[in-house]
Amino acid sequence: MQLMTSCAAGAALLLLLHCCQIASIVGHESALTVVKNPDGREGGGADEETEVAVDEEDLEVVQPTEDWQTLKPGQAVPAGSHVRLNLQTGQREVRIGKEQLKYWTQEHRETEEIQSTISPDDLKWAMKKMKEELNPVRKETDRQLTVQHIHDSVASKYRPLDELKRDLAQLDLLVETDVQIMKRLLDQFNSSNSTTEQRLSILLELEYLVHQVLFAVAALLRNFPYSQRHFLSHGGLQVLSELFKADGGGVLRTRIVTMLYDMISEKELISQAGLDLVLDASHEERVHQYSQVSLQGELLEKGWCSLVPQLLESTEHDYREKALRALLAMAPMCLDQYRLDSSLLGSLLSLRDQYQEMVQSEMIVGEENGYFAEIVELIHALQFKMK
Repeated sequence: MQLMTSCAAGAALLLLLHCCQIASIVGHESALTVVKNPDGREGGGADEETEVAVDEEDLEVVQPTEDWQTLKPGQAVPAGSHVRLNLQTGQREVRIGKEQLKYWTQEHRETEEIQSTISPDDLKWAMKKMKEELNPVRKETDRQLTVQHIHDSVASKYRPLDELKRDLAQLDLLVETDVQIMKRLLDQFNSSNSTTEQRLSILLELEYLVHQVLFAVAALLRNFPYSQRHFLSHGGLQVLSELFKADGGGVLRTRIVTMLYDMISEKELISQAGLDLVLDASHEERVHQYSQVSLQGELLEKGWCSLVPQLLESTEHDYREKALRALLAMAPMCLDQYRLDSSLLGSLLSLRDQYQEMVQSEMIVGEENGYFAEIVELIHALQFKMK
């Protein structure tokens, strides 16, 4: 107990001596002064002494380092420096603050990085690039050279068609386009030396080639009234009627009838849309363009009112459906001819009975509004118009 009391008394005495020493230092006439850094920054650390305002004239400002150094009387330190009192020596000590150290280290590192990454060659290249960028004539010349280089590179990989034809001709190979092939086949077909078997073979080849060209014609005509007008003015429907008559299988007939139905329907839809909607400039222009397409008159003149019903003779349900839809679309212009066509009347009665039986079969399996019921509705609609 006595030992503990002695230790406590010694510690209290030591603390008292330290406090007296601090008081004597603070009260000294050369008190610690904090000045601004040369770059204008201010800062402080957790270990800084309390700032005391004194006259800063003729003060010696100490620049701190990373190591603790002793401060002499009358010396000042930059703001942000760390100052401590060494209790063993009674001297004030200072070192650079954390914020100052961070700033110095970062600035030093960035300077070193810049110096290490930029070489004299890099500077020369950058100056040369700047001069080139500021020269528009040089830039345009470089662009033209680049384009020419690309063109020459592409051209070197491909050969002109005429050159290929010459080379193939030397190899006894003949390159023909589809149009050239069709012309050649037609010449062979019309030749008096052709046998029946040869003509049948020619027709099969022509069917395949024409089959591809109908797709192309349909793509050019749909929703393009300007193209439709030129197609009609150059006898396009006459050509289609000849192809329709020559087609025995029905595939080509169906595609032709479908294309005609689409052309009639889109013109009708454009006309009807203007009745309910506020017309804008583009819609008025489309209505004007379609008004110049005399499709109905051409269909009537070229005999399509009697050609389309022939497609009903097919055994394919899809072909019959396409024919019925086209007949309904053509009814406003062909109704008088429909009523005089006994073959059409007979076909409609026969088809109605046939498809009504199929509808009954659909209903048995639970399909009340099936595909065959739709065909029956088309037949009924056409018969109603013909009454």
